[in-house]
Amino acid sequence: MASQTSTETMDNTRTERLAIWAANLKFTDLPTDVVEKTKDFFVDWLGCTIAGRHHPAVQAISKFASHMGPSSGKSEVLDGALGFTTSAAFASLVNGASSHVVEQDDLHNRSIMHPATVIFPAALAVAQDVEATGAEFIAACVVGYEVGCRVGRYLGKTHYEVLNLRSRFHSTATGGVIGVAAATAHLLKLDAEQMLSAIGTAGTQAAGLWQFLIDATHSKQVHTGKACFDGIFAAYTARDGLLGTRDILEGPRAMGVTLVPGTTNAEAIDGDLGNDYEILHSSFKWHASCRHTHPSADALLKLMKNHNLVFEDIESVVAHTYQAAINVLGMTGKGETVHQSKFSMGFVLAVVAKKGQAMITDFGEDDLEDSSLREFQQRVKMELDPEIDRAFPEKWKGTVDVRTKDGQSFTESVEFAKGDPELPLTRDEIERKVHNLAKYGGFKDTQRVQQLIERGWRLNTDLNLAGFVFGSSSKPRG
Repeated sequence: MASQTSTETMDNTRTERLAIWAANLKFTDLPTDVVEKTKDFFVDWLGCTIAGRHHPAVQAISKFASHMGPSSGKSEVLDGALGFTTSAAFASLVNGASSHVVEQDDLHNRSIMHPATVIFPAALAVAQDVEATGAEFIAACVVGYEVGCRVGRYLGKTHYEVLNLRSRFHSTATGGVIGVAAATAHLLKLDAEQMLSAIGTAGTQAAGLWQFLIDATHSKQVHTGKACFDGIFAAYTARDGLLGTRDILEGPRAMGVTLVPGTTNAEAIDGDLGNDYEILHSSFKWHASCRHTHPSADALLKLMKNHNLVFEDIESVVAHTYQAAINVLGMTGKGETVHQSKFSMGFVLAVVAKKGQAMITDFGEDDLEDSSLREFQQRVKMELDPEIDRAFPEKWKGTVDVRTKDGQSFTESVEFAKGDPELPLTRDEIERKVHNLAKYGGFKDTQRVQQLIERGWRLNTDLNLAGFVFGSSSKPRG
């Protein structure tokens, strides 16, 4: 295993030790379960990216890339019917935005961030640019997950959630840009000093605010797209001599003291490197809604099944949850758009109760106009549960209390949501999810979708990732 135990690294800062590890990791260091899990999340990410490619935000960013980016390149933009190729930075800008639209990309519990939506689009674009092998791509993605998620864990939940009980920073953007820089630097085969510079330059660009949830706008897609773009910028410029700050995490004017109102978790930066891989702690998203709704959704589904309840039986629901969920889900109000509705606990639980699920096709314009869903939504409230809050983010637990129209009361809890590391999706479930996502995204060639999935399962044997999605159909813009 690629653990950091040599005495030569003991005098380095924690960030330096992380950079040394990231620069030196080899594919052959990786345990089999880490390789297989990386392929699982990559296939899952492909489905999310295809599903989101027609969203207005993605189309606007794609037009920008088409206008401002180079008209030739090796990296695929998953846009429209055929897509086009451009530079790695502009391809990742579009694909990073696209994969975060439908709210079904993965969630790393301990760091409260979505690593797949930043790591895979950037790493795929760069791997195509430098003609990396599938094994090299996998190793770089593991590095990206490791560095990005460790930064998210270091910054902690007060970076994410609490300032006078308000949400602060979107950790996918702030930790994600550093993960992208590390993954890119690994694909460029940068040494430890260059890796450290890339991390420093990425960190000084870190940003991502939650205002978009209040007014139902598109900043969330900007967060992921720009994390990809800026992380790639950081690594390529580090290769060519740009010096990034050496201690962007723990320095006296660095991210920790600047972006965190509470305490940081310094041990997360370099503790147990090479032994406890962060990618093994990421969760699949089964429901097509904000991950903070999932524990309550699963608890409600379990309760309805156990007590033979149907939608029309339920008078009211109380969702007992953690403070971060209340902060984030409390910003959307009624939920005026499809995307905003996925951040409403009441609307998501209404969909779950009525349809028995909350898949990508269960949230549509017609559903926003469904009076029965809207009435149910008003009968749902969230309450802070101190025990559940203390367990967060190590565990994302949920409890629901249901009162029926005939006066009965029931309670149900879940410790793990479907998709958590303790309850992961099977590969059959991942395949079904990807096919549904591709159909939603207008990708009608089911045979081609299956070929993409199967190529993902054998990714470690791939000698070249050029034309991964569109093959010969992908073409330079012109």
